[in-house]
Amino acid sequence: MRQWISVGVGAVALVAVVVTLNFYQLPVVALSPGPAEDVLARIKVADSTHVYDSRGKLFLTSVGIDDNVRFYQAILDLANPDVQLRRRQELFPQGQSTQQVNQQNASDMEGSKQTAEVVALRQLGYRVEPQSVSVAAVLSGAPADGKLQVGDRVLRVDATPVTSTKQVQDAIRRHKVGETARFVVHRNNADVTVAVRVGSDAGQPRVGVELREDFGKLPVNLAIDTEDIGGPSAGLMFTLGIIDKLTPGDLTGGRKIAGTGQIELGGAVDPIGGIDEKLVAAKRQGATVFLVPADNCAEAKAHPPAGLRLVKVRTLKDALGFLQSKPGDPPAQGC
Repeated sequence: MRQWISVGVGAVALVAVVVTLNFYQLPVVALSPGPAEDVLARIKVADSTHVYDSRGKLFLTSVGIDDNVRFYQAILDLANPDVQLRRRQELFPQGQSTQQVNQQNASDMEGSKQTAEVVALRQLGYRVEPQSVSVAAVLSGAPADGKLQVGDRVLRVDATPVTSTKQVQDAIRRHKVGETARFVVHRNNADVTVAVRVGSDAGQPRVGVELREDFGKLPVNLAIDTEDIGGPSAGLMFTLGIIDKLTPGDLTGGRKIAGTGQIELGGAVDPIGGIDEKLVAAKRQGATVFLVPADNCAEAKAHPPAGLRLVKVRTLKDALGFLQSKPGDPPAQGC
């Protein structure tokens, strides 16, 4: 009888442990291949502008994020080669809620779309200049922390009117470390003067803010539908899609081409996260080529899906050079 009681108690305890583990949220997130969307189908151009069709597709790629991983789900994820478990704090910084991170990703996506539009139109010969500059982020612990705020539109630095990131940077660099720069910003429907002590970063005068330029009404009316996809990493593919739609010919050459990378106003392609998952997403859509930011190449070539050609790109020029190449041209550099 005692033996049966012990077995019964042990079984109840085991069930309790199993139930408890199933309700316990682990401090990890699961990354998996997200949607791969054809940007050519998502870019809308005003009716008054002539648009050229393409026979192929240009896919942006994304990463699915599950931030509610339970014990048994984690076991299944560990057995899935297409899923990575990462520490939650790598994607969700301490002190930031999931909602805050999602809001930042949405903001990054909006900035990425605007940058892509400007870069593409400049590549096509349009003159596009910034109309104003605002604070996109304030670095924690930096001199500007607690003084400048996200959303502040910078009107002047000291006595100098500014409308671009470069003008703000130049005004700050005119100061020595330890001096005070006076910002006049538009905040809550009023102009406010803010004094910020100039600090140092790698020996250069800095105040610790990230800036975003607003270009106002563009010479071509563009709209990019991104639904619930966030982050800045689709910038390169947006840029290529706009160029393809607004120029004769077909950048795709009838192919299914995927890629990733944050585009900078100068045309540089910055590295991104989740390259492994994005390669899998591209392969699932039947892509045969993937445009990889140069600094992601080492990671990408470690586990490349079979049949997916990896093309290294450092700039928009590299990507266009590959897409516009003809038989007999030197081959594009791979990863």
